[in-house]
Amino acid sequence: MSERSDARLLLSILRGDLAAPGTPPAGARFGDLCRACDVAPTVHAILERAGRFDLVGADAERELARARHKCRNDNLLLLARLEQALDILGAEGIVPIALKGISFLGRFYPSFDARTLDDADLLVAPAEAARAIEALERAGWTGPRGAERTHWLRSSFEMPLTSPGPVTVLLEIHWSLGQEQRYDIPVGEILARTVPQEIAGRPARRLDDHDAAAHLLLHHVQHYFDRRLKWAVDLASIVADPGFDWSEVARRLRSWKGSGAASLALRHLRKVHPPASPDEARRVLPVAAWRRAILLPFRSPDPVDFFRGTRWRIVQLLLAAAALESPADLPGYLRHRARRDRD
Repeated sequence: MSERSDARLLLSILRGDLAAPGTPPAGARFGDLCRACDVAPTVHAILERAGRFDLVGADAERELARARHKCRNDNLLLLARLEQALDILGAEGIVPIALKGISFLGRFYPSFDARTLDDADLLVAPAEAARAIEALERAGWTGPRGAERTHWLRSSFEMPLTSPGPVTVLLEIHWSLGQEQRYDIPVGEILARTVPQEIAGRPARRLDDHDAAAHLLLHHVQHYFDRRLKWAVDLASIVADPGFDWSEVARRLRSWKGSGAASLALRHLRKVHPPASPDEARRVLPVAAWRRAILLPFRSPDPVDFFRGTRWRIVQLLLAAAALESPADLPGYLRHRARRDRD
């Protein structure tokens, strides 16, 4: 099998299309592709439940099993540290909102080792952010210092914190779901719509599913520069609920100034994971003609990649500009980037 055939096989497994096998892929190469797309343990879990390791062959099965074993150990450590962080925040009267993988792991995956967790993302009210960060730092978590800390506070909507101990994990305290200069996200309304969710036996909350879907679409745009697919799998799980309403997602995204970015994300998702981008989604969030025209020369024929040349800074800036809600937003965005980079 070729590398592109490997990619097509990976995508078919993720969407549950376990057709009769052809020639199994090269084990190491297929394992490397699954790891690059950050779905190796997920692929292993899907094939294990279906009893279809024959699709990939014994060598790839061993590669995927090793990746899942590592995921099991990594997630155990991260979840243990998360328990401690939740206890610290709870002692301050702060009940955070679990974002992304921490929220999805128990809802959509058969076991805690079926999805990788890069870090733990927790959203708090903006008025609670400083207190949450201070409490964690008092307990030994380490945040950026000096100019780097100022940079995070001025230009971002999150603060990374590293756990104490010889083997560390990363936790990010968020006080918004996106950059203020790019989006206009009403955090208060989002917090009011959150619903209870127990995390590691501790009280927490999660986003309303429509907010979670909108957030994942905007998050997807931030990661055009890599090949990670786990958020596409997450989104497909959210939107499969019979009560899910794409028109409501579109309404919220328009109010956040994020419908343009989300429309591009849906176009990519239609290519790599159609369950996350059904016809209704693309009908209510169509891609504007000017966006298609600007980005057409950069479209990639690769089954996984959407754009070519994304390691080049000029292409990254072009993609960021094309994802703005309106071309009129470009001058202000460029001034913001210049000021941020200078600071």
